[in-house]
Amino acid sequence: MNRRLKNWIIRHLLRDWPRRRVRRIMDDALATRTCQGLFGGMRYVDRSIGSSYTPKLLGTYEQELVPVFERLFAQDFEQFVDIGAAEGYYAVGAALKTAWPVTAFEANPQTPLPQLAELNGVTGRIDLRGACDLGELADLLAGKPDSLLLVDVEGAERLLLDPRFIPELRTATLVVEVHDCFLPGTGAVLLRRFADSHRADRVDSVPRTGADCPLQFPPLPFDPTVYALEYLNERRPSGMYWLVFTPTTDG
Repeated sequence: MNRRLKNWIIRHLLRDWPRRRVRRIMDDALATRTCQGLFGGMRYVDRSIGSSYTPKLLGTYEQELVPVFERLFAQDFEQFVDIGAAEGYYAVGAALKTAWPVTAFEANPQTPLPQLAELNGVTGRIDLRGACDLGELADLLAGKPDSLLLVDVEGAERLLLDPRFIPELRTATLVVEVHDCFLPGTGAVLLRRFADSHRADRVDSVPRTGADCPLQFPPLPFDPTVYALEYLNERRPSGMYWLVFTPTTDG
């Protein structure tokens, strides 16, 4: 090997060393550590569906919603309905945090939600169904005015969440991830639909910083949080937000 190539390799390895060092630390931690944050102590499966995986292991996933759900989980709802449950982060988390019946809708038949439920001992607590439609949602809400819904369905919230067709929505509490990026104006439509029955609070997605990383790193000759950001990144489209609808009437 000639000296020029050898020097290039050494410079390349040294330049990439901090990233590789952080990667080893993170991989070791994530291989043994269960989820922190809102669902601290939750055991987790080896993959996620439709969203970033490592933020869930770190407990930083959708941390903007942590105070929202801490408040909601302290209340007394008749049921928790997770529409767009993916692998079950919130569905299994709700089963762990509350005694409510949990229904999870997930269109992907390959979801590992059953495995996640089994890992956490809540298999019998979750009713897993496929894609949600208006009729099934109406039947589920019938006779249960105090329901809590989490809705993350990539724009289909505009179709599902219409109190003209499902009057029971007027007394439900809803946390909705709004996908204006897919269907422009969706948030405005939902605000109009629930203006007479709910108070609406907007929660904006905030980019992560190195300070959000919950791991304690050993002393290193560089700032490891700079390289940890890729593990915190949820890769959301710019401008993503949630609407939290709290009922103000009895329907």
